[in-house]
Amino acid sequence: MIPFALPAPLPAWAETRWQAAGLGKSYARTAYLQPATQQADFDGDGKTDVAVLVVDRQQRRGIVVLHQGPTAPVVLGAGRRFGNGGDNFDWLTEWKVYKSATAEATVTSANGDLAGTRTVKLRRPGLLIMATQDTYAGGIVYWDGRRYTWIQQGE
Repeated sequence: MIPFALPAPLPAWAETRWQAAGLGKSYARTAYLQPATQQADFDGDGKTDVAVLVVDRQQRRGIVVLHQGPTAPVVLGAGRRFGNGGDNFDWLTEWKVYKSATAEATVTSANGDLAGTRTVKLRRPGLLIMATQDTYAGGIVYWDGRRYTWIQQGE
C-alpha cells in the first residue's frame, strides 16, 4: 500500500477555479507523489498555472491543470484518455516541470518498433511525467496553443 499524504493547499485563485468548475464532484486531490502540485505558465499566457494530482471515483489517477487565465481546467488521465498515458496514470512515479527549449520525442514505426527520435521545439514549460520503476518512459505534457499534447519520452 502506498502511503498518501494530504495534498498541499492550492493557491487561492486555483481553489476558486477548482470549486467553480465543480471538479470536486468527480475528482479528489491526492498526494501520492511529492510534490503533489507543479506550477508554471503551462499555457503561455504570462500567468502561473497549477497542475494537481487527482483520482476519480474509480481511483484512476491523473492530473488536473488549473489555468489562472481564460483557459478552462483540463483533466489528463483520471478516466480520460490522454496520449500514450491512457486513462489511468497509475504507472506515474515521477513528475516535474520541463523547462528546456527542446525535447527529443521518441518516434515509432508503423509496426510499433522504436525508429529513433526527433527534436521538438517548445515555447513554454511542460510537465515531464515518467514511469521509473522498470523502464524509463513517459511523456511531456505540452500545451500547443490549443490543447495539451503528448510528447513521448522513452519506450
